[in-house]
Parts: sequence; C-alpha cells; structure tokens
Amino acid sequence: MRPARALANQKLYHAALHQRMLARELEREDVAAGVLLEAVGRSVQQQLRDAYGWFLLELAAVEDLPMIPPHSVAQLREGHALETPLRGELVELKNLERRPGWLLELLSDRSPSIAAASSAGPGLSLLQSDWSLAELQAWYEELEGLIERMSDSLDEW
Repeated sequence: MRPARALANQKLYHAALHQRMLARELEREDVAAGVLLEAVGRSVQQQLRDAYGWFLLELAAVEDLPMIPPHSVAQLREGHALETPLRGELVELKNLERRPGWLLELLSDRSPSIAAASSAGPGLSLLQSDWSLAELQAWYEELEGLIERMSDSLDEW
C-alpha cells in the first residue's frame, strides 16, 4: 500500500473511532448532546477531510507528500504539478466538490452559534454547531464507499 493511501485509511479509522466514542457518550447522557456533538463533530469532520485529502494525493500519484493534505482538487492543483488533463477520478471529485451534497457539506466550514445559557449550565454560553451523529456517519460511509470504489479502479489501472 502506498503511503498516501495508508494515511487516508488511517484517518478514516480515526474518524470511525471518534464516532463510536461519540455514540457511547451520547447514550450515557452525562453531557448535553449539543455539547458533545460540538466537541467531537469538528474533529470527525477534520479526520474525514484529511482522509479525502490523502486520497486525492494517492489519485494524483504524488510521491513527495506534504505535512498537511489538500482538502480539494483545487488545493491539490495549487500545490502539485499534475498531468493535464486530470485523470477521470479527479475530474469526478472536482465536480462532486461543487455540487450540493455530502462532499460539499463535508468540505464546508460550519459557523457556530451561541447556545442558550440554560442549555450550557448556569451562567455559561457555548458556541455550538448543528452537528448530528447521523450526518457524521453518513459522511463517513459516503467517503469510505467513494475511496473503496476509486481504489478498485486505481488497482486495476
């Protein structure tokens, strides 16, 4: 396995671990769901973005890997000289990044809002985003399926 693909798989695994821990904590109900989702949601999103970026580098056959992966085809092109025209998988991903759906949502930043003080506890206000465990799991499943499908075509190529 090439290093970029191994890093993509590692980040997918980390995201899965975070989701399992989040699900267990949500079941325990020791901490408000919104607080837990804000604490873990951004981490899961970042792990999945990184997995996507490492996979972009794999698709582009980049040998000299950066310290931080790109999070879009545009960022990949900025940092690395790529073949022209782009391979079909990268064109497909570039189009998915622009179309409303799971990948655009995954790659977008969320603006937190101030939660009501009573939900955070006496005298506290918290920044919260509208994360949900189902959404995080859906992003994971979509990305895992995409990487699996495109990896199969890479292995055949």
